[in-house]
Amino acid sequence: MNDNPIVEVLTETVRVLDAVGIPYAVTGSVASSFHGEPYASLDVDLVCRMTPEQAGQVAKRLPQRFYRSDEMLIEAAQNCGFAHLIDTKTGLKVDLSVPAKTSFYDQVLLRRQSVELAPDTPRFDFVTAEDIVLMKLLWRKDSQSTKQWDNALGVVRIQAARLDWKYLFDQAEQLGLTDDLTALRDTAGV
Repeated sequence: MNDNPIVEVLTETVRVLDAVGIPYAVTGSVASSFHGEPYASLDVDLVCRMTPEQAGQVAKRLPQRFYRSDEMLIEAAQNCGFAHLIDTKTGLKVDLSVPAKTSFYDQVLLRRQSVELAPDTPRFDFVTAEDIVLMKLLWRKDSQSTKQWDNALGVVRIQAARLDWKYLFDQAEQLGLTDDLTALRDTAGV
């Protein structure tokens, strides 16, 4: 097993999601660090689509090293919410998010990319650079968190011209984020 705790926790979690047939994508600080400027994180965020039945299977199949609430997993699937897993071996938290069925989150999961974090490690599905920027701006809209802004800014600075700006602005318009995206682009100097 790789000595990177994030890779280790992702491997154990994704093995179960794949076995149950749950589409997922790595999001949060892990994804924004991959696409942009590095940011230390003590958790792993995954967006996924799962039914309550699949959530029950996840609860049964997860290794014992993960502290979890079976009820929270099932409730997250029923109500489009969050479930938290705690890896007792590494201390890392895995946040499983089951977003509402929207065209944006459908696109996020359709556009995900298979990524290798380090040589000789499994591949994981990650959100695209564009989608993590939009997700960070959405989360910031609710929380007013400067961390979300800084993470999105780091991705825009690193990816710059490689970003699909048409996709970004089309989605931003639908999400009510056009002003935020424009300000982010201008702040990054792109």
